[in-house]
Amino acid sequence: MAEDTRARILAACAAVIARSGLARFRMSDVAREAGVSIGLLAYHFGDRDGLLEAALEEVTASAMRRADAAPESRTASARLAALLCSEFGDDPAIRAGSTAWNELRAAAVFDRDRSAAVSRSTSAWQEAVRELVARTAPGTDAAGTALALTALVEGLSGRWLTGQLTAAEAQTTVRRTLAALGLGAERNGPRPPVPS
Repeated sequence: MAEDTRARILAACAAVIARSGLARFRMSDVAREAGVSIGLLAYHFGDRDGLLEAALEEVTASAMRRADAAPESRTASARLAALLCSEFGDDPAIRAGSTAWNELRAAAVFDRDRSAAVSRSTSAWQEAVRELVARTAPGTDAAGTALALTALVEGLSGRWLTGQLTAAEAQTTVRRTLAALGLGAERNGPRPPVPS
């Protein structure tokens, strides 16, 4: 399958979950949204669970790509901020991905198979954060800090998706937390003040 077709299918999967929730999720809706046959979905992803797991992995991968593309992410501390802040934004694809991830995480509470997929995705994201923390502040408890930071982003994500705060407020909270932990971008040079 061509990469653009796969990307279109996974984006459609996130959009369908974001629009209808997991309880009303249908592969036929994903196929229609992506403009492909349902047979193509089954051929490449197997079943519903295979498609959902691939969508979950894509949400994590897309956050990493957004962080990579951020012009300010030349240092480990700036990349760390970009990665954590990439979970929030006004782009509908970011909101759809975050909604899908939160919906799949909530479903994992009651579904052992889904729990394993969410655990793998969370572990991959947390490991990326741990590596950046270790590069930013050698000698710190990078694993513990990564756990705290990813949990912070998960909590902020729920508040952002429910309208309790804006994407900008969530990003400011992440940056202030990084600064309080000594992991802010100012470690590698001056940075403009964070607005209050």
